Amino acid sequence: MTLADLQFDIEKVNHSMASRAEAVDLVMHNLEILPELIEKAFSDDKNHFKYCWWLEFLNRQHIEILCPYIDIILNKANTLTNQSAIRPIAKTIETFVLNYYSRMPNEIVQTMMSSEIKEKMVGCAFEWLINDQLKVAARAYSMTSLFHLGKDVNWVHPELRLVIEQSYATESVAYQARARMILKKLKK
Repeated sequence: MTLADLQFDIEKVNHSMASRAEAVDLVMHNLEILPELIEKAFSDDKNHFKYCWWLEFLNRQHIEILCPYIDIILNKANTLTNQSAIRPIAKTIETFVLNYYSRMPNEIVQTMMSSEIKEKMVGCAFEWLINDQLKVAARAYSMTSLFHLGKDVNWVHPELRLVIEQSYATESVAYQARARMILKKLKK
């Protein structure tokens, strides 16, 4: 079955609770469409960003569903240029990272977080963090991801501190708030 077979109208996907629930429910009842959904998220489809939203909605409720696809997502993440697509993928990465470092992590997430996956996440997060053309949300999610990944990837914390300190004065209030929180944690 494909998305076309389901006659799903991507134009109707938005951030409302009803839309999120419908999108997640559709995937959960038709898991075979997930590869197509991921492909469309990173395509030149005019609505590719809505497919990225869909992945974020799914990840928030059923994180284990995307685990087998994380390598594909990470390999394609830095091809995104649309801010409306980057933000949900940055949030998806942050969700995996927060789950992995949580006191009660999902076992499937624990298994899939290899050193190679962590390095790819670090690469995506640093690329987005240093891109001052991106809106704050994706960069804030990246800061949080990098802080936690730095617990296992030795060189990350010094670089993260350097990037934050160099950019702090010229950034928005929202960026500065997240930066202060991360810098405080880095000093512990």
